[in-house]
Formats: sequence, structure tokens, C-alpha cells
Amino acid sequence: MVPMRVRSLAPILALVILAIAIHATALSGFWLYDDPALLIESILQPLSGTFFDPSEYTHLAAHTFTPLLLVSFKLDRLLHDFDPFVFYAHQVAAILTAAVLMYFVLRRYIPDIYATAGAGVFLMTWSAVYAARTLMIRHYVEGLVFALAALLAWRRSKKLASFFYLLAMLSKEVYATIPLWFICESIYEWRVAGSGWRAGPPATRHKLPAVIVRDLIGPAITVVVFLVWRWRMTGLTGTYAQSIAPPPNFAVLPRALWTHLVGPEAPPWAQMVWAIAIVVACALFIWRFRPRAIAFLAVSLIVMLLPILPLTGNFEWRYSFAFVAFTVPLLTLALGTSGRRWPIAVLAIVLIATAVMSAHQRRYYEQLTRNGIATEGRYVWTQTPDAPVLAATSPAWYIDGLRWLRRYEHRGDSPRAVFSVYAITAGMMDPAHMVAVDRGRIVPLTATNIFGTPADWQRAGRQFDPAEPLSIEFALRDHDARWRLAPAAARFLFLTDPGYTAISIPPAGVNRVPEARERQFFRIVRQESNGRWTVSPTLPVPAEGAVTVWARSTGTPGR
Repeated sequence: MVPMRVRSLAPILALVILAIAIHATALSGFWLYDDPALLIESILQPLSGTFFDPSEYTHLAAHTFTPLLLVSFKLDRLLHDFDPFVFYAHQVAAILTAAVLMYFVLRRYIPDIYATAGAGVFLMTWSAVYAARTLMIRHYVEGLVFALAALLAWRRSKKLASFFYLLAMLSKEVYATIPLWFICESIYEWRVAGSGWRAGPPATRHKLPAVIVRDLIGPAITVVVFLVWRWRMTGLTGTYAQSIAPPPNFAVLPRALWTHLVGPEAPPWAQMVWAIAIVVACALFIWRFRPRAIAFLAVSLIVMLLPILPLTGNFEWRYSFAFVAFTVPLLTLALGTSGRRWPIAVLAIVLIATAVMSAHQRRYYEQLTRNGIATEGRYVWTQTPDAPVLAATSPAWYIDGLRWLRRYEHRGDSPRAVFSVYAITAGMMDPAHMVAVDRGRIVPLTATNIFGTPADWQRAGRQFDPAEPLSIEFALRDHDARWRLAPAAARFLFLTDPGYTAISIPPAGVNRVPEARERQFFRIVRQESNGRWTVSPTLPVPAEGAVTVWARSTGTPGR
């Protein structure tokens, strides 16, 4: 017999080698997307404020409670300040840790070779490739680590499992549903006294409900604590409260999940491999365990889908990370419990197909980010303040966050950046003195159509009417921005000033916002269906409890 230590060491070593081979290129990444904002909040928020002061925490998010994300960034800054290498090394280590824990969880139910292969598939999926190179979704990755640790600890210590469950939710709320798997594990433990999945001891069947209720006391207390804590910190118990968020669109979910499972650039043959493997695995699982398999799969779908259903109106890659991370071990479990030898070949084919695709998907994502958002970021990170204005396609919070960090490091000011064509059409910027990023190169704005063409700008100028009527009422009460715009129009846009980020908003609405650390300003664009449009002057975002009111009657500019 192989000693237990060697039995565990060899698969772990294999997973370490695989993680290095697939994700080593992530270590040369630059700050992306929300990274600067997370760094800023990790600097400005005291640790106690992140956990217990709503006025501090809501600068990070006003609709979700993920304090361990900032704790993780604080830790990396302590190790080596603003070194992206340290942050990406932490990210890869977290994904590797999740794969190792996945192996140990799976090994309870299936042979080691299946558990190792399943963990290896997870390491190479599109979601892992994407997550290793996207620091801002670390809370999904570390939440998965804690969720798997909770599942692993459930047999030995319900208290320890409940603690890891709390950490998983404090990382990301998408893991709030895993107690349904705790129930499945308790049923499995009870049935082990009989013959595994098939039957339990008949003389004690009446005791099973009491056993489940007893086991769930800890997780029940944990989720109540989390919900009260979350309500205290965000004032909400729902997932999202923005009135400007798109409504759910459940029809797009199957296609989105499939794309995120196989990868956005997966060729037909790779998709066919995954489809056949899933069908075979489900058929084998249901054929062997019948109603219990169907019930387990149904519970698993609830665990994986329920937290992401409200997000289907604008379904981003990160939202499906947990779904993919749990789909892979479920596929592995179904094949490994078949009681036959040949299903390992199915899993091996999936492993090989995913390995082939991972190299391609790695290049795809690195080219996508490093030739786009990272190039814009490096421009504001390295250029002098008098460099041409950047017409940025990246989010304003990304560029402005880098500018803040540059000043924080005493490296001077960055060049200015604007984020929509309204900087030009409202007459505030000369496009001849602006640049943009086109396929990884900095080029004059007039050499690309990222913000439109000179003909587009001229046409917008002819349609602009500075005397069109417009009235604005903008209030801030209890951290809710409330607005009312008139008269009715085809479209209203909220423009940040001076960045000119354009955000489509309804004529009236409410949106949860954090307390501003500094004075902010905005403009409102009103656009008719025939293309005619007008814009307000620069107006102040009101302080808490105050109101900004402005109106222009027809033909008479107001103030």
C-alpha cells in the first residue's frame, strides 16, 4: 500500500506544477479594472472601519458586504507595498489552494486519480485563467477557498465549518447557499453506516431529520449574524438596490454560463468534449443512484444559480466563477462514483481539452487587457502632466484611481483623461490635442474612431441647443441619491465632471451611494428622439441632507 503521506503529496505536487505552468505569466500583470480603487480603500480605511463603520466601508461598495477583500489587499501592501507581482503571486496561490482543497474534498467520495484530474481541470478552466489575471475578483477566489474548507471541515467539526462558512460569505455572498450541501453531507454521513449513497440503517431512519436540524444550528446562527452584520454595514439585505441597474434577464443565463465554462474563444470541438462529458456524467450518476442523484443535482443547481439570478441583466465573467468552480467537481464526482473503470477516460479527455484551450485563452485574455486597459493605465502611470489628454475607454474609477495612487507615492500628477465624447461635443476639449489607445498603441485621437469621427463631432455640434429647457433636482438623503429630471425626453445622461463619464439614468430614481470624501460635480444631458440635445452647466453633488436644484426655461438659461 502507498503511505498516506505519499498518496497526498504526489497529487499536490502535480497541482503545484500545473498551476505554475498555466499561471506563471499572470505574475507580470499590471493593475486592472477595480484594482486602484481597492488599493485606495485598503490605504484609507482603518481595519476596524472596514468591518464595523458603514461610513468607511461603503466607499468600497454600498450594495454588497465583502470586507475580507480589503483585508487581503492590506496584507499584500504590508508584504511589498505597491508591487503588482506580490498581488498576482497571492492570487495564483489562492487559486492553487482552492484546487488542493477541491482535491481533498473529492477524495472522500472517489478515487484519487479522479480527484486529482478534477482539481487539475479546475486549474485550467477559463474561469481560473481569468481569475488568476484579475485581482479585483480575489474575493470570489478566496471565498471559494473558505467554502471548500467549510465543506472539508463539516465531518470533523460543525463549529469550524460554520466559521469557514462565515469567512466565505465575508469574502463573497455568492457562497451563502452552501449549507444546502452541508445537508447533503449529513445525509451521506448517516447513510455510510448502511451502504453509501443507497441506504441507511433502517432502525434509525426516523432520527435523520433531527440529525440534520442539529447539524444546521451552527450555520443557521452564522447566516443570521452575517445578515444582521450586512444590514448594519450597507443598510440593505437584498443583492442590488440601484434603480439604474438593468432588470434580470434569465433567458441569457444558459448561454452565458456555457460560454464562461468552456471559455469565450472555445472552438466547437472543445465545446463538444465538454457537452459529451456532462451528458455522460449525468447519465451515469442518475443511472446508479436514481432519485437521490436527481435530488442532489437539483440541490446543487440551487446552490450555484440562486445567488447569481439577480445579476442576469448584466452578466459579467466574474459572476460565474463560483458556478464553474463547483461544476467541475460535480462532473468529477458523477464520473468517479459510476463504479466503472472507463469514465476516467472521459475525464482525461476533458483534462487534455482544457489544457489545450487554457494556453489559447491565456493569450486571449492577456492580449485583451495588456493591449487595452493596461496600456491606458501605464500611460497615466508614467507620462508627465502636460502630456496630451487621454480619451479613455477604461472606467473613470480605474484611471482616476491610478492618478490618486501616483500622487500618494509622490510621483507627481498624471495627464488628464476623459471618458466620453461629450468632452468634445460640449466644447470642453480640442480633439487635436488628445490621444487614445488603439490595439495597444498610443495614437492621436483623430487617427482612430474610438470617440467617433470629426464628422460625428460636427453633427453633434449642430444638434446641440444650449437653450433647450431642462430642470434638475438632485438630493442626497441617508446615502441615497434621489433625482428628478424634466421635461420628458428620449434619454437622460449623468455626466461626471471633469471626467465626462456618461451614465444613462431614468428621469427619476434612487441609487445607493457612498459618502463622498471630497467635493464632486456633475452635468445632465437631455437628448430628444430627433437627436437634438442640451447639457446643464457644472453642478455640485449635494452634501448629505442637501439638495441641488437648477432649471432652464425655454430660451432662457437658468441658474
